[in-house]
Amino acid sequence: MIGALAITQTAGYGVLYYAFSVFIPPMSRDLHAGVAQLTGAITLAVLVSGVVAPVIGRWLDRHGGRGLMTAGSVVGALAVLAWSQVRTVAQLYLVCGVLGVASAMVLYEAAFAVIVAWFDAARRARALLAVTVVAGFASSIFLPLTGFLVDRYGWRQALVLLAAGYALTTVPLHALAVRGRGAPPHANRREIVGTALRERPFWLLAAAFLTQTGAVAVMGVLLVTYLIVLGHPPVFAAAVAGLLGVLSVTGRLVTTGLQARWRVSLITAAMFGLQGLAAVLLPLVGRSVAGAVVAVVLFGLG
Repeated sequence: MIGALAITQTAGYGVLYYAFSVFIPPMSRDLHAGVAQLTGAITLAVLVSGVVAPVIGRWLDRHGGRGLMTAGSVVGALAVLAWSQVRTVAQLYLVCGVLGVASAMVLYEAAFAVIVAWFDAARRARALLAVTVVAGFASSIFLPLTGFLVDRYGWRQALVLLAAGYALTTVPLHALAVRGRGAPPHANRREIVGTALRERPFWLLAAAFLTQTGAVAVMGVLLVTYLIVLGHPPVFAAAVAGLLGVLSVTGRLVTTGLQARWRVSLITAAMFGLQGLAAVLLPLVGRSVAGAVVAVVLFGLG
């Protein structure tokens, strides 16, 4: 099951999320839309996935993940296929709304719920780490691959190929490998949530991770377009953006080792600082090949 989820998470993030950044320039030309209009579509997908998450979570608790994640794979593949046929920005927003629902059904949150329900505490951490390490390569695989497909076949045909590949990979793996156990009964959820909301550390963590996740999302979605604006060829831009995945895996392994020596909060603060430095450096040195690579490397490690 862990092997299957590692593969499906890699494909899921690669096709349903990271690939979007490569399609921004060609979609902008064909749909006569600005970058802000197009990125609003992927923003809608993320917001929709957040809105439906509680419903998805309750289903996972009661019924397990096999049926839900299999259905989500089908919905995701069909949404990507429909994406290849959009002719207007409004149609793109509609498709991305469906992508948001599919993402809530099949990406990390659903997969982690399945793992937590299935494994005991002794094996759970290693199972989660295994999935995240493998899936960390999603951008490294799918950004260059998508860039190649767009360059070779055009963006619409590239989406058809990605939809077919995603369906053939994830639907059978979710149907055959994901176990169906629901989550064990929990203590009073309302009391747990209420206690957290009254604690200052909760709000500090929420604010810190909201801003950091926003920065990562901006980099993940707009990096390819930004590198092209800085003067780099599209295929090079996609390849450099793909470094984010390899480096995020490296960063996860390094921080796992550092936890034996330093507090997690200190390590996290240092990583946030490293990413902030990288974001400042990119517009200053990103026009050169070496500068672009250095800035992406620092951000990816963080």
